[in-house]
Amino acid sequence: MNQVQKKRLALALGLTEGISGLSSLLVVLWVMGFAQEQMLAQGWHILLGGLVWLNTLCVSVRILRPCLRRAEKHWPSRPDCIRLVVIILNSLLLAGVIFRIVSQGCLYVTLCFAIGLSIVQGIFSIATLVNLRLYIRSGGVQRTSKIDRLSPAIIFFLGMAAFVLVSTLLLMMPYAHKDGATLSFIDALFTCASATSITGLTCIDVGTELSQFGQIIVLLDFQIGAMGVMTFTYFVMMLIGNRLSVENSNAVSSMLDQENPRIIQSLLCTVVGVTLSIEVVGALLLYNMWEGVQGISPDDLWFYAIFHSVSAFCNAGITLFPDNMAQSGVNDCLWAQGVMMLLIIAGTLGFGVYREALARLGRWLHHKKNTRRWSTHSWFVMRVTAIVLLGGFLGLTFLSYLEPSSTHAITWHSLWESFWNTVGRSAGFNLTDITEYGPVYKLFLCLLMFVGGNPAGTGGGVFAPVVAICVLEVFRVLRGQQDVQIHERRIARSTVERAMATVVLSIFWIFVTTMLLLLVEEWSGGADKSHAGLTHLLNMLFLEVSAYTTSGYTLIDPANLSWFSKLIITLNMLFGRMGMFTFMLIFITPKPPQAFRYPETRLPLN
Repeated sequence: MNQVQKKRLALALGLTEGISGLSSLLVVLWVMGFAQEQMLAQGWHILLGGLVWLNTLCVSVRILRPCLRRAEKHWPSRPDCIRLVVIILNSLLLAGVIFRIVSQGCLYVTLCFAIGLSIVQGIFSIATLVNLRLYIRSGGVQRTSKIDRLSPAIIFFLGMAAFVLVSTLLLMMPYAHKDGATLSFIDALFTCASATSITGLTCIDVGTELSQFGQIIVLLDFQIGAMGVMTFTYFVMMLIGNRLSVENSNAVSSMLDQENPRIIQSLLCTVVGVTLSIEVVGALLLYNMWEGVQGISPDDLWFYAIFHSVSAFCNAGITLFPDNMAQSGVNDCLWAQGVMMLLIIAGTLGFGVYREALARLGRWLHHKKNTRRWSTHSWFVMRVTAIVLLGGFLGLTFLSYLEPSSTHAITWHSLWESFWNTVGRSAGFNLTDITEYGPVYKLFLCLLMFVGGNPAGTGGGVFAPVVAICVLEVFRVLRGQQDVQIHERRIARSTVERAMATVVLSIFWIFVTTMLLLLVEEWSGGADKSHAGLTHLLNMLFLEVSAYTTSGYTLIDPANLSWFSKLIITLNMLFGRMGMFTFMLIFITPKPPQAFRYPETRLPLN
C-alpha cells in the first residue's frame, strides 16, 4: 500500500469513525428525550448497537493497525488504550442487550450503562471530527474551505452559537420538562443562551418547570460556558492524546487573553482542574450546611448542592429555588451564603492568577524559594478586586441608608445584604427584592455590574482591570505623565488603547440597545403604562446592563417581554460573554501598520 492509499484509508476511517460516533450520540439524545420507555420495543437499541459496533471497528483498526506492522511497531498511547477499553466494553454491553445474553432483571441496568458509555464514545468522536482538519493538513490533502483563515473571534462566536442551538433543541425535548409541559423555541433559546453566557436571566422557573434531565442540560451549559466552549473542546482533544497545533494554541491564547501560546496546555489543565476542585469543595460544604433546611428534599440534597456550587463558581446566577436565594429557609442559612460568596469571588479572580499561585505553591512545597515576585497581572487583579469589593460595599450601604425613597437602617442584615449584592454584581443571585431600593441605588448597582470581574475568569462586565486602566489613563492625561505605570511597570500603549476602546464601545452599545428595547416594547404593547416614564427607562437600562455584562440581576421579569425583546437580550448576552472588542473584530480586520505617518496637527477641545 503506497503513501496516497494510506492517507485515503486514514481519512475514510476518520470520517466513518466520527460520523458513526456522532450518529450514536444523536440516537442516545433522541431516546432520552422522546423514546426512553419504548427503546426496547421500537428497536432503538438495535440501531444504537449497529452504530457503536461500526465506530468500534473503525477505532480499533485505526489504533491497532500500526501495532501489526512488522517493520515498525507503534504501540498505542494510554489515552488510546482507555478509549479502546470504553468502546469494547460498550460493544459487549449492547451485544448482551440485543441478543438477550444478560438476564431480564439486569437488562435495563445494562442498557443504562451502555447509554452512558455511548455518550462518552460520541464525545470522543466529536473530538475526532474536530481533529480531522488537522490530519488533512498534515497529510497534504488540499483544502477546499476557508475555515483555516477564520479569526479566533469568529471561531469563538460560531462555537458558542452552535453549542447554544444544540442545547436549545435538547431543552425542547418533552423529557426535559415536568408533567408533559412544553417550552417554546424562544424561551428555550433564551434560557440556554443565558446559561452558556453565565448570565442568569431566565424566563422560566428552572427548579419547577424543568425535569432533572433539563436541569442537567442547563448545568452543563453554564459549566462549559464558564470554562469556554472552545477551551473545553481543546481540553477534550488533549485528553484523548491529540496535541494542540500552533494555530490552535494561538487561538486559545487569544480567547484566554494570554500572550504566551506555549503555556496554553498547562493553562487548559489549570482551568479544568481548578474549576472542578473548587466546585467539589463547594458542593461538600453546601451539602453539610443545607442538610435539614426547609425547602430542600433530602433525596435531592446532593443535586442541589452540586448545582448551586457550580452555578456560584461559574457566576451563572441560576438556582433551583422559586424565589432565588430569598427562598424561605435558605435565606436564613448565613454560612451557606458565605460559601456561595466565596465561590463567586473565586470564579471572578481569573485562571491566570490560579496558575501563578499553583506554580508558587509548588515551589514552596519543594522547599524552593520564590525568587520572582508576583506578576503585574496577578498583583493588579487582586488589588482592583479588593477595591471594587470595598468601594461597592460602602457605596451600597450608605445609599441604602441615605436615599429617601429606600431608607434602610444600618443593621447587620443590611450590611450583609450590601456585601452580597456587591459580590453578586457578576453572578445575579437575589437575596432580597432589589425593586425595594431607590433609583440611585439601582444606578450604582448598574455601575458595579458594568465593572464586573476579571479577565480569564467566570465573572461578567467589561472587567475591573479594564475600567481601572481607563481611570489611570485619565489621571495620566491630567497629570501630564507619559505612561500609565503600576507595579514598577509601564502598561503597553496597545493595552491602554484597547481598554479605552472596550469601555467606549460598551457604553455606546448599551445606550443603543436600551433605546431599541424601549421601542420594541412600545411597538409590541409590552410596556406597562402604569410604570411608564423614568421608571420604565431605568428598568430597561438595568436589564440591558445586566444582559450585556452577564450579571443576572433584573428589576422586571424577562418572561413578560415580547419575543423580539427576548431575542435582543439573547444576542446581548452572547455578545457580552465574547466581549465588545472581540465582537468588533468579527467585522473589522486589523490593518498592518503604515510605512509612513501624516504630519501632526492640533484641534480645539474647549
